[in-house]
Amino acid sequence: MNERIKMRKISLLILAVLFFVSCTNNETNFLEIDNAYFGLTPPGLIPEVFAPGIVSDTNWQEHCQLAISPKGDEIYWSKFTNGVTEQIYFSKFINNKWTEPKLADFIKDDITLLNGQPTFSPDGKKLFFYSRNRPGGLGYIDAWYVEKTDDGWSKPINAGQPFNTYGDDRPPIITEKGNAYTIGRNFEEDKVNYRKFSYTDGKFSLPTTVSTYKESPYWWPLYVSPEEMYIIFPSAMKDGIGGLDLYICFKDENDTWEKPINLGPEINTKISERFPIVSPDGKYLFFMRHTESWDIFWVSTNIIENFKNQSENI
Repeated sequence: MNERIKMRKISLLILAVLFFVSCTNNETNFLEIDNAYFGLTPPGLIPEVFAPGIVSDTNWQEHCQLAISPKGDEIYWSKFTNGVTEQIYFSKFINNKWTEPKLADFIKDDITLLNGQPTFSPDGKKLFFYSRNRPGGLGYIDAWYVEKTDDGWSKPINAGQPFNTYGDDRPPIITEKGNAYTIGRNFEEDKVNYRKFSYTDGKFSLPTTVSTYKESPYWWPLYVSPEEMYIIFPSAMKDGIGGLDLYICFKDENDTWEKPINLGPEINTKISERFPIVSPDGKYLFFMRHTESWDIFWVSTNIIENFKNQSENI
């Protein structure tokens, strides 16, 4: 009798382990499933419009990079629609399908304000965004964030000093190394610069200025890879193709940013390209192109590897 009970316990334990492994694999491999990116066929080295009619839609204008959760099951973006200021929208993967895009709950009561450019923290527990002239802020545009709760997201929380100033401060890109990068604008001195903070236990250190290349006119926003091996940013340099082009800087063996490389005619066109971001799985580069409806495009990050090889051969 005791032997039967013992065997039953072992069987239940095995089933529990298998269930845990199955759930873990489902979470880990979510980005590998067919519906990971709205069931779209992944692009190659030629950019394609991302999620037409869902994220990219001719009924509105995009105005930021995508924010994709670490698990890949939530996607946030901001857009302008007729009669409405820039606001944040989202879609979630629930019951094996993506939900209809709708206004983010945490800004539903604030649509008279400008809210945009959402970015996830590496653990997905915070979603940063900017808001213009929101009560309780420090400057014209501040970075704010919401925290994951059992019911969704908290109310917006100001990122505070020293991250925010009395100028124009955009949401951070936080890397695996625990650093946060952003672009800031000092209105009194009419200066724009890239800034770097240490980010530990949810707190920002005092910033340092990030220098890429002295002849690079800065524009916002920038993207920094998780391992901090390259930066992608928009700029209007002399070798550009359009109004704003996307450029990439790699790090050399001395931890110094190399000369920016134009991402070329496959990415850049006679109109402007902005808002670069790479998906959490590292497979796709997303960016906004100034088409009539400011569509979001995506392309394989193999194109970045091609430029890395080019950089090493310079």
